Amino acid sequence: MSHTEAADSKSQSDIQTVEVGRQFLKLEQVVAVAKGAPVKLCDDADYQEYIQKGARFIDSLLHEEGVVYGVTTGYGDSCTVNVSLDLVHELPLHLTRFHGCGLGKP
Repeated sequence: MSHTEAADSKSQSDIQTVEVGRQFLKLEQVVAVAKGAPVKLCDDADYQEYIQKGARFIDSLLHEEGVVYGVTTGYGDSCTVNVSLDLVHELPLHLTRFHGCGLGKP
């Protein structure tokens, strides 16, 4: 077994969980996530409230305006395309797939 294969065959318990929060991620953390490291949201109460505040803001915009760019619309030139509320949860996945097109083998 090569050194690379041995490193790739580490058990899941050997892989550090990458915490996402207010701090910038280090390049090594981004690489670890790309290689399959688990990710968790910071469980600090202040940070959780910060996230909830953003979610409440989006909810209020949806209630008042009914349309929020990038949430209920497409992106860029597709901003005039409305996305129905039952498909809104799929939009981020499609955006990442769109930007990943043409990259070749991982």
